[in-house]
Amino acid sequence: MERNPIPFLTNSYEPWVKYNTLLHLQDRKVDDPEVTEAKKELLAHPLILSLIQEAQKWPSYPLTRHNDAKHSIHKIALLADLGFKFGDPGINEIIKAILSHQSADGAFLTELLIPKVFGGSDKPEFSWMLCDMPSLLHALLSFGLTENRQVSLAVKLLKSLVRENGWPCVSSIPKLRGPGKKEDHCPYANLVSLKALSKGAQLGNSDVCRKGIEAQLNHWTNRKGRKKYLFGIGTNFQKIKYPNIWYDILHVVDVLSCFKYARKDERFNEMLAIVNSKQQENSGFIPESIWRAYKDWDFGQKKIPSPWMTYKIALINKRCNS
Repeated sequence: MERNPIPFLTNSYEPWVKYNTLLHLQDRKVDDPEVTEAKKELLAHPLILSLIQEAQKWPSYPLTRHNDAKHSIHKIALLADLGFKFGDPGINEIIKAILSHQSADGAFLTELLIPKVFGGSDKPEFSWMLCDMPSLLHALLSFGLTENRQVSLAVKLLKSLVRENGWPCVSSIPKLRGPGKKEDHCPYANLVSLKALSKGAQLGNSDVCRKGIEAQLNHWTNRKGRKKYLFGIGTNFQKIKYPNIWYDILHVVDVLSCFKYARKDERFNEMLAIVNSKQQENSGFIPESIWRAYKDWDFGQKKIPSPWMTYKIALINKRCNS
């Protein structure tokens, strides 16, 4: 990153930016008075209160497409990204709701509505796909449930599903087939699976994660080739966008930056350089694409630099310099 973003971030009025900047970029202690005050402001902010309320609706309405930005699965993921933990107001209720829907093999379940034409039943049912289950697992691990028995069972299942070329399109629905070749990995399922395991102790340098990382980096190398499960790497992929809901460059770089193995790879650094090249004169980053469901947030517009997006990119760069 060419310009130091800290002055820009410390001038931000958003408490989630201030809180996380103090804690994770400036390495302040949790009990530091400024951190404590920022946390109080965070917990009282109307946008945060609304986000928690929406997330508490889990399992919400039946999910019909995985990039439905309004769905509570993505509200839960955003709370995890903002730094919420077990014990914070409203979070325990969300955790309890997720834990109450788990299959015998360990997968956390989502209420899905899959049409018969795609192998479903045309009816809402609790099941799982590898493009939703890891997101719930990642949230639970981020909230601090690393020692929870149910969470450990889900981690074990996720590890068992990886192939030599990464994570495939797989689900609990026997007849379901994604729009791709059976032998290919699914870029999005692979990404969110890596994201979940990035939170697991002793998993960062495991063979399981290396397989997923290589699949992700090889997709970048072969970006001019055919799409895999309709996921391509073109102009839209390279637009910086937040929250990390779908398959785009900021989501990919954010996940891969959690792994030392990936950070050393020139393919990862090519992507990071593209992201860093978008920094503005004031050190901030302007979203190039947005999710309309988040139009009230600083990252839900395309006119001025977003403090939270800038924080996220600064954190990625800090990981890479550690």
